[in-house]
Amino acid sequence: MTTQEHAGFEAKAILWDFGGIFTGSPFHSTDDYAETLGIRRSELNQLVLGYGIADGDHHWHRLERGEISMIEAAKEAITAVENVGVENFNLQDFFASMGGKNENSEAMFNGVRRYKNLGIKQMILSNNIREFGKTWKPMLPDGLFDGIIDSSEVGVRKPDPEIFKIALSKAETLPHQTIFLDDYPEHVDVAQSLGIIGINVGANPLEALTELDSLLNVSSS
Repeated sequence: MTTQEHAGFEAKAILWDFGGIFTGSPFHSTDDYAETLGIRRSELNQLVLGYGIADGDHHWHRLERGEISMIEAAKEAITAVENVGVENFNLQDFFASMGGKNENSEAMFNGVRRYKNLGIKQMILSNNIREFGKTWKPMLPDGLFDGIIDSSEVGVRKPDPEIFKIALSKAETLPHQTIFLDDYPEHVDVAQSLGIIGINVGANPLEALTELDSLLNVSSS
C-alpha cells in the first residue's frame, strides 16, 4: 500500500488487532522459547495456535470461535506438541514468551488517541478467547476504543470475511473508509480483498503508526 494509491482517502474507522500490536506477537516474540524446545517457531505456532493452516477444526480455531473451553483446547495443544516428539512444553510458558504489554504499548495507545481526536472511530478486532477477556480487556485504556469485536463472542474468527463484515457493521462504515491493522499477513490480505485498506504490523509496531500518519496526512508531534 502506498499513500499515492489512496490519494483523497478519508478514514471513518480504524480496526486494530490486539495481540501483536499492543502486546507481544507469536510471530515475532516466541523464537527463544521455541528454540529451547528444539522446534521452529512457525511449527510451534501452527501446532498450538493453528496459524498457517486453513480456518477449520483446529482446537485453537474452535476455541477462538467460542466452541470449546480453554481447558479442552489446552489439552489438545499439549497433545499436539507431544505427538511430534517435543518434550517439556508448557502452555503458560509459551504465552509468557509473548509477554503482555510491550515497550511500545503506550506509544501505540497514544497513536490511537491521535486518530480518535481526528474523529475517526477506533475499534478492536481480535481473535481471542472467552476465558482471557478479564485479562486483556482491562489493558485497554478506558473510553479509548469505540467498540470490540471479539471472535469468541461473535462466533467467527479472522480470516473469515464474515468477521470483517460484522466489524464494518458495528463501526457503521464502508470498506473503502476503513483501515485494518494486524500482525498476520493473511488477515490483512482478506481485509484488502473486501476493499478495506490493510496495514501489516511487523516486529516494530511503531512503523505502522508512521504508515498511518502518512496515509492520514497527520503529524505525530
